[in-house]
Amino acid sequence: MMFVLLFLFQFSMVVRDSQNTYDINSDLTARSSDGENAWQKEQIDLTSLAETDRKYVLFVGDASGEMARAADRWCTYAKWNLATCSSMDEVQEQSETLPGMLILESEKYANGSNLKKLEKMVQNNVIIVFGCLEDPETIDHNEELKQFLGIDNVMSQRTELTGVRLFKGFLLGGEVSYETPEEADEKERQDLALEVPWYQVGSGTKTYMMGLLSQSEMNGTIRNEELPALIWRNGIAGGSVFAVVGDYMKDSTALGLLDGMVTEASEYYLYPVVNAQNLSMVNFPAFADQNSETMAELYGQQVTGIGRDIMWPSLVSIVEKGKMKMTCFMQPQADYEDGAAPDNKDLVFYLKQMKEQNAEAGLSLQYKNAESLNNKLAQDAEFFRKSGSSYRYGAAFVEEQNLNTVQEELNTEMLKDVSTLVCEYTEAEPVVSYYTDEVTLQTVTSDGMNYHYSDDIRMRSIQSALGYTNVMLNMQDIFWPERDTDRWQIMQKHFSSNLLTYWKNFTVFDSTTLSESNVRTRTFLNLDFSQSRSEDEITLQTSQAGSWFVLRTHGEEIADIEGGTQTKIEEGAYLICTEDTTVKIQVKTAGLHYSK
Repeated sequence: MMFVLLFLFQFSMVVRDSQNTYDINSDLTARSSDGENAWQKEQIDLTSLAETDRKYVLFVGDASGEMARAADRWCTYAKWNLATCSSMDEVQEQSETLPGMLILESEKYANGSNLKKLEKMVQNNVIIVFGCLEDPETIDHNEELKQFLGIDNVMSQRTELTGVRLFKGFLLGGEVSYETPEEADEKERQDLALEVPWYQVGSGTKTYMMGLLSQSEMNGTIRNEELPALIWRNGIAGGSVFAVVGDYMKDSTALGLLDGMVTEASEYYLYPVVNAQNLSMVNFPAFADQNSETMAELYGQQVTGIGRDIMWPSLVSIVEKGKMKMTCFMQPQADYEDGAAPDNKDLVFYLKQMKEQNAEAGLSLQYKNAESLNNKLAQDAEFFRKSGSSYRYGAAFVEEQNLNTVQEELNTEMLKDVSTLVCEYTEAEPVVSYYTDEVTLQTVTSDGMNYHYSDDIRMRSIQSALGYTNVMLNMQDIFWPERDTDRWQIMQKHFSSNLLTYWKNFTVFDSTTLSESNVRTRTFLNLDFSQSRSEDEITLQTSQAGSWFVLRTHGEEIADIEGGTQTKIEEGAYLICTEDTTVKIQVKTAGLHYSK
């Protein structure tokens, strides 16, 4: 019996091994110059503005500033056109040429006669957004502006918060409170601006984010609705005025906030998303036993052994619990001038393991010491050539500061199959974009190790706007530690806790490798669409079958869908996959029976 069991076990392993096509990247797609067909927003000239059939955003303020850049990127993703000006004096008032949304960089653009102009615009259903209320003293002395913003009282020009609460329904992911933790090792998560003006908003307003006060300050006399409002909407004559306190509109957090504002100001809102959840393991695995003395002291073995015996089993366990897919950006070596050459004996092991985990192998272009990137790539090419592997790498990680250098290397032996680049989070680059007409750029949205409250708000916002995330775990600090916290045990604990906690509400979006996400990114960037509604039927026309959209409603559910499929994300939000270029969505009031 023991012999039979041993035979069956070994036979099953042999069969599984023989069927593991580890040397084929099944997620790889050939390079294509489809960036030439990417949807381009129109930059509208206010001086020659004629009647337009596409909604556009008018930004008033510094066109080269952070908020203008965020608005510009939102327009590209949401497929709205854009106009910018530095003064309300340039804004036309003809109803047929009004924007769908007007974003004011601050309240200073609403002074004097400009406020009258804004009042007329909101009555014509223009969504007004005050991107950042900067001067509480001026606001407090302007009763007409306070009324327009929905502010009853300016209780204090500066008050100290203990945290922030984001209510459900504005961004996807549900309600969440960001209160400063009592645990010492958790306190570092609190990085939100907690000194803010205290605006009390009145009736006719709806608060989406508010500040929290200490129990001693509350003292039983302050009701929840009197707490400092940070993001809110004031309803005026059927129109909407939104106000934001803080810098939330000055980075990628603005993407989801603007979608939330359009949703709140509309009967329903339908917009395109990428639908891709990515996990980037950067500089893993490594194949050179470098920094040997430090590794032996900390772990009792070398880099290759640590990766194979300790780190890989832990990563597999975390990823399986989180139901996500990995893209592992391999680093043959970090120091190309220390004489420690990489050994390719474990390459096949990792490729087989990744295939079993539905993971993808990519290339890391990061290094600690080399003559040049070109020299590094030449040595890496020799490493893979000697391994005899024919695996084709479709994704590569590069530091943002080296993006310009990489462009010159895209047709080299190592990078000839790469069709998407990944870089660390930076506001210098859009979340997703075309790097060249043939290569996309997908930035990291979150650091899986160092995760703060502002990161979580930004993550929720990007998820709401794009259905996209790219969580990075960079292993270089493990192999070349500089701080006491650069230990695998510590990193594993933080990474596992973060991934399994903060992303759990977004599992409805698809887990992808970076090459799979690349395909969806191209579809998203290239598509154009239109939509209309007649009674209970919403008709979506898209230029790309197989594209993804989010439908957000108020008290309505999807009763039937033709030309696509739907998945409920949460109450009032649905993920739509278009199977045809025309999709018809029947909606009903929640709880009511529907018969076709």
